[in-house]
Formats: sequence, structure tokens, C-alpha cells
Amino acid sequence: MRHLLSGCASGALVLGAVTLGASAQAQDITLRLGHVLAPTHQFHQGMELAAETLRESSGGRIDLQVFPSSQLGTERDMHVSIRTGGVDMLLASPGGASIHLPELAVLDAPYLFDNDPHWEAVVYGEIGEEWEAEVYENSGIHIVGWFPRGTRHVITDGIALNTIADIQNVPIRVADIPPYPQVFEAFGATPTPVAFAEMYSALEAGVVDGADIPLDTMLAQHLYEVADTVNLISWSFAAPGPILMSDSAYQQLSEEDRVLLEEALREGTEFIAEAFRTSQEQVTADLEAHGMTFVTPTDLPAWREAAANAIPELAELWGGDVGLYERIRNVPH
Repeated sequence: MRHLLSGCASGALVLGAVTLGASAQAQDITLRLGHVLAPTHQFHQGMELAAETLRESSGGRIDLQVFPSSQLGTERDMHVSIRTGGVDMLLASPGGASIHLPELAVLDAPYLFDNDPHWEAVVYGEIGEEWEAEVYENSGIHIVGWFPRGTRHVITDGIALNTIADIQNVPIRVADIPPYPQVFEAFGATPTPVAFAEMYSALEAGVVDGADIPLDTMLAQHLYEVADTVNLISWSFAAPGPILMSDSAYQQLSEEDRVLLEEALREGTEFIAEAFRTSQEQVTADLEAHGMTFVTPTDLPAWREAAANAIPELAELWGGDVGLYERIRNVPH
């Protein structure tokens, strides 16, 4: 990544970086990374792999500790803490990270990416480099990696979404960050913000009749205990999230260590992407074994049309640039 690998602009800054680099190399460094998923989830496993890789490549000097299940706070909490250095690193959703740069919210836009090469070409290419620089300029936070977040569907309890008409006015749990409420409002549902850690209890208590969630998370969070139907609307593919790092943690690392961190995170990210590709069949079988029924709506073009009609309104979430959606759609892959 450009800002990770670039040198400092002035001789004074170069001298400061060399001095800091020598100091950082002589110290043991502990980095704390938080996320909201369970320790059985691919995100956690991928970051544990990154931690192991970084430990080995740094000769044991850098200890990346991974905290699952909102142990360091909700995502909203961690976005506040990372600005002050209270959290070193964070696996962020695009909507959550949009508080640092509104344009990141576009990554959660419906039916945006075709496949893995598509999202990778965007975030590791020109657009991603622009975002890295702008996030640092806006918030003093560094994007040090990206990770895919699976394909999102809808689980329901006692309701099958055979057509888009079936979701009308149904209370669906969504994350309390854009663009999830807006997407499901466009579908005609009643979007109901519920914190991730409270999703199970909200379904169990009947506060909501469904939830927007990837397949693997349904299994990892045992949501088959409180829902009975998986509705395969596939409204979001990958929706890559940035791996954020506080400036105070970033400045502990030498230039060489920053490269080691980036490489380790990329290895962890590749593990996550491969896990999503290879696990879907097994996850489906496991959910079926737990009694879940799978439904594919007969009118998927109607879902795409509803989403497309919402893009001008959704664009307000990423700064009003309607053309950014098409720019990403058209990135060669």
C-alpha cells in the first residue's frame, strides 16, 4: 500500500523515522485487534493466522493479539477508541468505517461486486489507495489491510421470502450503521437496528422476525436455534471491510515492520476469502442438519431493481457521488 511503503517527505521526518524505527526494532510490541465475531468465525481464524505469521516474520518481537466477540467493545465503540489509541486495530465494516470517510459506505451497496477478483482490484488498486490517504487525512487512522465479509442473505423465523412482497413491513434486524437500514427500507422491510451481540436475543424474543446476515455467521452464532429459514437473496457479495490501525500503534512500527504487518494481514485475508469459497457447501449442510430450510426467491430481478432504484438515495451515505457506484462496477477484473 502506497502510504505504508512511501518514505517521509522531508529530511527531518526521515531522520525521525530512522530514529523511531531503530527504537521500534529494539522493543517488543503488542498490538490489540478487536472484532465482533465469534472465535470460531473465519475472521478470527484468519487474524490468528496473521498473528502467527507476524510473530514468525518479526522474530517474536511483534505480538498481535486478537480479541473476538466484542471483547474490546461494539464496533461503534471501537471506532471511537481507535482515534484515541484505546484500541490498536479493528476489523471494520464499511458502514462503520464511513465515520472516518463517507465514501467507504459504498462498499456495502447492494449488488456491487461480481467476484473476488473484482473487490480485490478495487481496494488494492487506485480507488483503495485514494481511500487510504483520505482516511489518514480525515481521522489520523491508517488502513493496513482489507478483508472480505461473505455473502449476505436473510434469515427469518416463521416466514419464507418467496418473493419481495413477502418482506414488506417485516421487522428485520440490521446493523445500526449505514447503509443496512436504507437497503432494507428499499426492499420494503421494516429495518430494526440491533447490536450484533444482541441479535440472538432479539430473534429469540420476537423483537424482530428476521436478520440480515452471512451464512457462516448464522452457523457460528447458533442462529439456527432462533430462526428456521434462510432466504438466499445474495444482496451483498464480499463487501470488503478495512483493517484499521490507530496512529499511536502505527508509529510504534518501523517501515520494515509495517511491511511485515501488511504481508501478514494479507495472508490472513486470503485465508478468509478461501474459507468463504470452500465452506459454503458444508455450512449449508450443517444448517440444514440443524433444521433450517433454504428458500431462493422466484423474483430475484425484482430485488435487484429495488436496490438499483435506491442507489441515488444511498449515494448520500457516501457523499452524494452516484457515479462512484458505477466506477466500482466498471473496474476491470
